[in-house]
Amino acid sequence: MKIRHEIWLCVLCAPAMAAGLCPRPLSVGWDQWPPFHYRTTQGRMAGYAVEVLNAAAQRLGCTLEYRQTPWPRTLQQLQTGQLDIAMQALKTPARERFAWFASGYSPTFIRFWARAERVDRWKVRRLEDIGRLGPLTLGITRGDSFGPQLDAWLRALPANVRVEVGGELEGNLRKLQLGRVDLLLASGNAARGILSGLPAKPAVAPLALSWYVGDAYFVFSRGSVPEPLFRAFDGALREMKRDGTLPAIYRRNFAEAYPVD
Repeated sequence: MKIRHEIWLCVLCAPAMAAGLCPRPLSVGWDQWPPFHYRTTQGRMAGYAVEVLNAAAQRLGCTLEYRQTPWPRTLQQLQTGQLDIAMQALKTPARERFAWFASGYSPTFIRFWARAERVDRWKVRRLEDIGRLGPLTLGITRGDSFGPQLDAWLRALPANVRVEVGGELEGNLRKLQLGRVDLLLASGNAARGILSGLPAKPAVAPLALSWYVGDAYFVFSRGSVPEPLFRAFDGALREMKRDGTLPAIYRRNFAEAYPVD
């Protein structure tokens, strides 16, 4: 049984508490997923999404409680109101039925990944080309959405593609390195972040084709988060974009400029 770790992050609480906006700590689901959210060897929460959410919470004077849960369970508990917030979520109609989506903060590009020495084998210029490559095993991470086009493609796969669903992206990247899957679908920044902590060889590289699937979002449970509180977080994130706070956090984490809307 996986032990659930909880970390309390306390921030200034005078403004929001005085207004009754945050009468209790807000629970945030997370799992080890660098460079977006992870626990350092010193036990501190870190990562791009964590920094952005912390900054928004500080502006509102809210307290956050980080709870480590696997991503599928995070979504389930968001739906039931057992968790208040999840990070790095793509917007889907199913999720919108139980969650509020705050202003996007994390541009997301999805790519196919392969063993580096086999990249030239996979001649993919369009998604339709996958169906002409011969038998292959495609790895995906349980609970992930890859945007409308790829999600629809996964529901009606060509006959040559067999899907292997894994619980975590790190495990799926190891499967790719070990040759247990031929290709893997994953976001660029997420895959690069996890690869930095895996063995350097066999090397893994993306195929040339990529899909911009919009921003990832912070999502707030409709069952446990009042709409005024969600609207306050949404406003704080929009202001962080306008005043340069969010682009500065993005540059610090990814060493490149925040994409222009």
